[in-house]
Amino acid sequence: MQEWPDQIFHNKGESLEIERITSADLQVRAPEMDETVIVLQRNAKDDRRENSEDIGALEKEAAEQARKKAKEIFDGIFGRLSEKERKTLDVMIVASDAVLTTPSGIKNNHKRAVETAEQIISGLRESMEEFDILENQFLNSSATQDGGTIEVSELKDLSMMEESPEFVDFLKNKYGTGAEFWDAYEADLEKETRLQMKAEGPDDIARRVNYALSVQAQIAHEYHMANPGRRLIIWAVSHYDSISPFIKKNIAGMDMKSYLPVDQGAGISINIDNQGKATCVIQEKEIGLN
Repeated sequence: MQEWPDQIFHNKGESLEIERITSADLQVRAPEMDETVIVLQRNAKDDRRENSEDIGALEKEAAEQARKKAKEIFDGIFGRLSEKERKTLDVMIVASDAVLTTPSGIKNNHKRAVETAEQIISGLRESMEEFDILENQFLNSSATQDGGTIEVSELKDLSMMEESPEFVDFLKNKYGTGAEFWDAYEADLEKETRLQMKAEGPDDIARRVNYALSVQAQIAHEYHMANPGRRLIIWAVSHYDSISPFIKKNIAGMDMKSYLPVDQGAGISINIDNQGKATCVIQEKEIGLN
């Protein structure tokens, strides 16, 4: 189990009790000059039918909704900027490289976050065409060979499936492979055993995601230093099992044993101003993060 250093995103004020993260929380504003917006979104709904020939793939309707939602958001962003301001906005899209793996033994090659990001890119490109946005403003075009998603391992959902099979088997033998398995893991009911087996826990996941987003924030800082006068959106796609612990620990300051649902396709955005101050607005409440 890797140790992740504490990074920049930490709730500095009063703790919040949030019941659920929904698509309505995915509010993405246009960054001001020399500012960054980091979006953290859960992957779109994927096929979980055990008899499906394409289990783990995004459901067709969910994929289309992800594309439409992205286009709607980017249309709104570009539409709020003047023609001159639009030319100063750059976008980068990253995603977890995890494939679907479940306690019951399901594993395939579908990368749900990457497939979701592909739909976001499609929506972004449609919006770019309508608003005459230059290709080089989509930073993936120069960062990858095909202009596709930048894959980030630290944004994956769980590491224990591959790195700690002994602990997974322990939970399966005690709780089965259904809801009780996940309830026990999220509440860290077997913390002593988990630590003995050196398996990643919810707090570790929160630190890992915090680290991943902090790296993106550092990339944004260096980008602004090298390119003054630009605006930047970094859109990161991850999973429920990674987003929920991060929001509980680092954004809302909630009890880590509490349950925080994150709807598929839902998410939050973190705004970083030109002085490095980070804030997040959830359900009309602004949270200072550093």
